[in-house]
Amino acid sequence: MLENVVDILIKKVKDQVVTDKNMEEIPLAYLMTRDIPESVKHFFDQEVELWIREEEQKFSSSDRFDYDMPEVRMLIDQIFDFLKQNARFHINKFNQLLERAVKLEMNYLIAPQRTLSQFIFKDNPIVSTIEVYDTLKYFFRYQYYKDALSDYFNSKYLHQISQDQFTELIAKIDESVFKENRYETTLKTIKTITGFLREASDTEVETLDVDVLQAVFKDRNLTSYLGLVEQLRENQIEKINLIDLETILQTESIDSLIKEEVEEVPAVPGEETQLRIQQIQDIEESKPTVEVESIEIGEMTAPAPEEEEEEEEEEEEEEVKAAAKQGGNVAAEMADFVASQIKSDKPLEDINNLITGRNRKKVIKRLFKRKEEQFRNFINVLNHQAAWKDASVIIDEEFYERGINPYSKEAIMFSDIIYLRFFPKDKYVGEREE
Repeated sequence: MLENVVDILIKKVKDQVVTDKNMEEIPLAYLMTRDIPESVKHFFDQEVELWIREEEQKFSSSDRFDYDMPEVRMLIDQIFDFLKQNARFHINKFNQLLERAVKLEMNYLIAPQRTLSQFIFKDNPIVSTIEVYDTLKYFFRYQYYKDALSDYFNSKYLHQISQDQFTELIAKIDESVFKENRYETTLKTIKTITGFLREASDTEVETLDVDVLQAVFKDRNLTSYLGLVEQLRENQIEKINLIDLETILQTESIDSLIKEEVEEVPAVPGEETQLRIQQIQDIEESKPTVEVESIEIGEMTAPAPEEEEEEEEEEEEEEVKAAAKQGGNVAAEMADFVASQIKSDKPLEDINNLITGRNRKKVIKRLFKRKEEQFRNFINVLNHQAAWKDASVIIDEEFYERGINPYSKEAIMFSDIIYLRFFPKDKYVGEREE
């Protein structure tokens, strides 16, 4: 279900942005004028900000030059403002980032607690509260999270927060929101989700996948409702309509769905069933508030990095500095290398040829916990996929099962290599010769 919605939403954005199939570049300024979701615009805008930060590393003070002089800094800032106004995305990069942006929005919609915790702390186990505010700008739903986090940070005078603290805090925020009327608040949340799905697909949403409901309830720690979903799965019920969903949530029982004989009540001509979900506001409109003063979280703790990891990070920093001085970009060089290995529109026979050297060691260590055989088995599965869509689903499932943060730099790097296997740089992504 969600995979289809992702595809539909991607197509809608492309139809608005890529107005000519021969377009090779998408200017950021042009992208910001199109009728596409604000979350997508912000994702691309932040990508350019990352490019600018990479470029800024080249302007570090040395024995020869002082780039920190106010006059010099002002000119550098003007240069970057001009560069951002003229930033552009190659069509392949646009397609790749668009898919990533839409999936981020979808993940947040279904499982906001997990998505926020992973996305905010993708690079560091401790971040500043300013970084939290900046990251929350990626998301345009569930405003109550932003309000409650802001109130909490201000009331506690917090300037930093660890991932463990944030995970505990966001869970307690939802606990506060749902405890007053769990049934109504759950319906409001589902209404927000179905509203997004309706807008994305341009069709009314009358049923939901049980797998989706499981993810929604698990993320928000709605244990009693999660138990109902488990019962549905045990009875091999994969979809449920909104009428039945309201019933089982209200009664906290699935008996009405599994009885062998259910007495049917004749419908009154011209009368339609009025769902409670149709009568109430969604979670955005209802604007739930959280009394943050009563929320307490544990002390900040951060795991000490292993000595080997510290050495790797130092080596990576040296590589980034060297690339910056040479005017190079490690990610771009990797993309060029992968693209150079692609000789046709068909996927490569063996991904092992693309993940080599330090990248291979890093993926095995960070993502597969040094279990090389499991890594080889997973690559073998991906090697048998004929389309990126299928490979992407497999990667997402593997990351989820292993508890891998899909937004970490190692996970992104790994996914990018697999993506480029299917889409060479010199080919318009999304179109293939039959």
